[in-house]
Amino acid sequence: MTKFLIRTALSLALAATALPALAQNFSNLPLRNPRQPPEGYISVQSGISISYPVADGDSEEQQEKALKSFYKIAASSCTTLLDTIADACEISALSSNTSVNNPDNRGTRLSINGQVTMSVKLKPPTAAAK
Repeated sequence: MTKFLIRTALSLALAATALPALAQNFSNLPLRNPRQPPEGYISVQSGISISYPVADGDSEEQQEKALKSFYKIAASSCTTLLDTIADACEISALSSNTSVNNPDNRGTRLSINGQVTMSVKLKPPTAAAK
């Protein structure tokens, strides 16, 4: 009888510790439900790829310069949209990946690939056509 009560108490304790995990709302996880743009806005994504030759020496400094170039391009994406089709623009997500490779033994290259996502409020149709 004592073994039964111990097993029952242990089972109830384990079940109680699992309840908080089961109560989570998985649809609100960032990877499953990306941030929705505000009402009246659309989401615009732009892919950016840059490749630089890597000279011998300080590769960390070269990588930092390349990343700065990538971020400058990403930051100017909203400016381009504001000059053309948008009344308002805000970067809502940004990702980048860097890699160093030597394709076809033609020299080492640093590649940066990334994605910029923006929340954009479009200009009215007549204003966008100008």
